[in-house]
Amino acid sequence: MTNSVDAPGEGARSVLTLSGASRTPAAGPPGAQPLSGTYELAVAFANSGSTWTDFLAGQVGDRNEVPCGTRQLEGVPFLPASPGMSAVYSFGYTHTSVNDTKVEKGNLDFYYKGPGELLITDGEPLVGTSLVVGGGIEVEYCAIYCVNERGEAVYLGHTLANDFSDAGLRHAHRNLANLSKLHPSVLSPEVILEDLPASSAVGATVERDGSLLWERKGELGTQALLYSRRLMERLLFRRGGVFHPGMVVYLLLGSCISSHKDGVELRDGDLVTIRDSGSGLSLTNHFHG
Repeated sequence: MTNSVDAPGEGARSVLTLSGASRTPAAGPPGAQPLSGTYELAVAFANSGSTWTDFLAGQVGDRNEVPCGTRQLEGVPFLPASPGMSAVYSFGYTHTSVNDTKVEKGNLDFYYKGPGELLITDGEPLVGTSLVVGGGIEVEYCAIYCVNERGEAVYLGHTLANDFSDAGLRHAHRNLANLSKLHPSVLSPEVILEDLPASSAVGATVERDGSLLWERKGELGTQALLYSRRLMERLLFRRGGVFHPGMVVYLLLGSCISSHKDGVELRDGDLVTIRDSGSGLSLTNHFHG
C-alpha cells in the first residue's frame, strides 16, 4: 500500500532541499515536532497519512523555511544513519526503448542493488565495490519510499539516478547477473515530491581525457514506461517479512539510456554526466576503477 503526493499549487514544483538539515533542526509553530534531518522527516511524513503540502505546512511555520525551493541538499536524500535501515532495488526492461531500440514487453527483470550505504550523490567519486569487468551506466528515475509504523511503504518522491553496474560481468557470465548489480548508484540530492512526469527528455555523456567519448538522449516518464510505478511497487512491497517500519527503500525504475548497449565501458578517470530537462536535475561523477 503506498501513498501518492498531491501536486503543489499552480506554477510551483515541490523539491525537497533541506540544506544542512542533519545539523539544524527545522523550526516550527508551537507544538510542532522538530525534525533533525531528512530521514526523520521521511519517517514523520510516512506515519502522518498526510500529503507533503499539508505535512510541511504543519511542521514549518515560517514560509521561508519550508524545504521547497532551489537550495541544494547535502548527501543522499532520506538516507538513515543506521546500517540495515535502507536498501536499493532495481527493475529492468521497463521502458519502451533503450538507446532508441524498442523493448518488448514481458522481459521485466529485477535486482537487489545493495544497502543504502552504497549510494552516492552528485560530485562524489564513482568507485565500484570490486574489480570491474566492464562498467556501465544507465539513466533512470529512482522512486523513494519509507515504511510506516503499520508496515506500509509510503511513496516520498522521485529523483534522477545513475544506475552503475558491471555490465561486462553480467553479459560474460549471465549466471552471475545479480552480482553485477552490487555496486554504487548515484542519486541527485534533490527530491521531486510528486509522481513521475508524463515525459521528460534526458541525456548522458562520457568524457575521456577532456574529449567527448559518448553521448545519448532518451525519454523518461510514465509515457515511456511499459510497467507503471504502482505495478512495480506491488511486485516488491507485497512480500512480507522483508520490510519493517522506519526502513527507507530506493527503487530504480529502469533505464532508457545504457552506455554498455553502445559498447562503451568506463575507464579510470572518465567523467560521467546525466541531465533531466524536465526537473533540471543533473549528476556529474568521475569514475575510478
